[in-house]
Amino acid sequence: LLNKTRKVCRNCKCPREDHQEQRPYQVGDTLGGLATDVLRHSQSDDDSGCALEEYTWVPPGLKPDQVHLYFSVLPEEKVPYVNSIGEKYRIRQLLHQLPPHDNEVRYCSSLSEDEKKELRLFSAQRKREALGRGTVRQLPVANPVPTSCHQCTEPMGGGDMAVMASRAGPAHCWHPGCFSCSVCRELLVDLIYFYRDGRLFCGRHHAETLKPRCAACDELILADECTEAEGRAWHMRHFACFECDRVLGGQRYIMRDSRPYCLHCFDAIFSEYCDACGEPIGVDQGQMTHEGQHWHATDGCFCCHTCRASLLGRPFLPRRGLIFCSIGCSKGEPPTPS
Repeated sequence: LLNKTRKVCRNCKCPREDHQEQRPYQVGDTLGGLATDVLRHSQSDDDSGCALEEYTWVPPGLKPDQVHLYFSVLPEEKVPYVNSIGEKYRIRQLLHQLPPHDNEVRYCSSLSEDEKKELRLFSAQRKREALGRGTVRQLPVANPVPTSCHQCTEPMGGGDMAVMASRAGPAHCWHPGCFSCSVCRELLVDLIYFYRDGRLFCGRHHAETLKPRCAACDELILADECTEAEGRAWHMRHFACFECDRVLGGQRYIMRDSRPYCLHCFDAIFSEYCDACGEPIGVDQGQMTHEGQHWHATDGCFCCHTCRASLLGRPFLPRRGLIFCSIGCSKGEPPTPS
């Protein structure tokens, strides 16, 4: 039940990768050409013994003992053991870090012919100029060259596993746990990286250094115009209420958790209820708040519980979840005639 405009679940509105239960061989069908090509070469060509069958992916070109050494320095929950949390983590990261709609027209919705052409050129240029895949090596024990991790700057010794990135040059290497995106800080899934201005990026965040991304459909914005609010961008046609999908161009809206809502949906979902009358407090209605309690900002609601005198603009005495104008009223004493 995917909302294609937003690529979230229609029911709970979680990102689609949170519901992804596909196995690695199926993920390639979803990810598009970039990841499919990488997945095709994900298994080691040198060793296919039983020692590697416990993993759904291993760095290519390593012996079994080197594979185990490589994974031993990663967080347990991120090691892609078969049928494990780490396997699910890897699949989520493949979908998140390498959005198929960043690379292939067939995964996008409603692109014009000009936009399709631009996406193809954009994708080809990124692959040509920035795409790479890290290579894992074990640093030599004999005559080791003094080396430090490019990310954490801590020294790396002989026998340590190191990740190299050809686009960064031979002088740079990383600890396996430091080979991560410079924006989201997540491990670069399957060692796939994009390199720009001396920094490593996952595919998602590299693309965002070049094009804005629509906060609704998650696709890159290739059009000349877009809507911007609170530091985020939307396709003009996708700036819509997160709940009912009503287009908000030229309409009043409220942002909540970086998501736009029309006034009707905002009231229905987020309105507080008045502690006096029990009715919801609309977005266009004034309200008074105190320690988690809410009232309509009217004489009839924000008033003394005993004598009903308005407390707007006046000091009040909160007692047992009620508000009063005086100590006497809080004790239930009748007001003194003036």
